[in-house]
Amino acid sequence: MSNKGSILVGSDGSVQISGEMTFDSTPNLYRELESRFEGKGSVTGIDLAGVNRADSSGLALLLEWQAMANRQQRRLHISNAPDNLLKLAKLCEADSLLDISGR
Repeated sequence: MSNKGSILVGSDGSVQISGEMTFDSTPNLYRELESRFEGKGSVTGIDLAGVNRADSSGLALLLEWQAMANRQQRRLHISNAPDNLLKLAKLCEADSLLDISGR
C-alpha cells in the first residue's frame, strides 16, 4: 500500500484528500495546500472521504490548517473523517478545536 496522500482542490475552495494522512505523507500534503492558506486562494472545506489511513500526524496537520484558516478569519469545515481520526481527536481533546464530522 502506498503511503502517499493526494489532494484535489476545486475551484470553489473545496479540498478532497485521498490516500493516507500519516507521518510519511503529511509533509507533502502540507506543502501542497500551504499556498492556498497563505493568500493565493481560499480553502472552504476539507473532505476526507478518500482517506484510508490517518495517524496523529494527520490530526496535527488538520490542526495546523485550522490555525491557518483562523488567522485569516475563515471558517474551515472538515468532513467525512475516518473513525480512528475522530477518536484520536477526542482522546487528545482536539475535537473542540476543529469543525469536524465523521463518515
